[in-house]
Amino acid sequence: MKRLLIACVLMLLGACNIQQVDVAQPAAVADKFYSALKSGDSTTALAQFAPEFKSHESGWPHVLATLEQRGGRVTFAELQSSSLAANDEGPCFLLTYAVKRGSNALTELLFICSKRGTSEWLIRGHKLMRPDINQSISGGVLPTQVGIHVP
Repeated sequence: MKRLLIACVLMLLGACNIQQVDVAQPAAVADKFYSALKSGDSTTALAQFAPEFKSHESGWPHVLATLEQRGGRVTFAELQSSSLAANDEGPCFLLTYAVKRGSNALTELLFICSKRGTSEWLIRGHKLMRPDINQSISGGVLPTQVGIHVP
């Protein structure tokens, strides 16, 4: 029975399109995004977003500009955690950052994906949360966490 189970698992893995992904690639996109925000280069920051994000979230440049005007530029951004995710088009990572914008401390989520067959990683979803006032704003596609209870 044990051999049959192992054989079935190996068959399933062989049938899957397994792809090696490394968090360094999407983290580099996030670093470029936050470095651009630190220096006030909104053009480079916005270039890190996927075309689909930009077309559906046409007001996002205004959101980022308003954050800078009201709270100041990003002065600090540190990766807190990462988790591998997926969408219909390829591998993704959900990156959680601790961010300081002026005197405001935020938690920001970046959903960064690569389309199948390309090496380009782009931001497909962005969520900003201010825990001190319990407010958040998000744009684009973000993964939904699903938990399964196994007794």
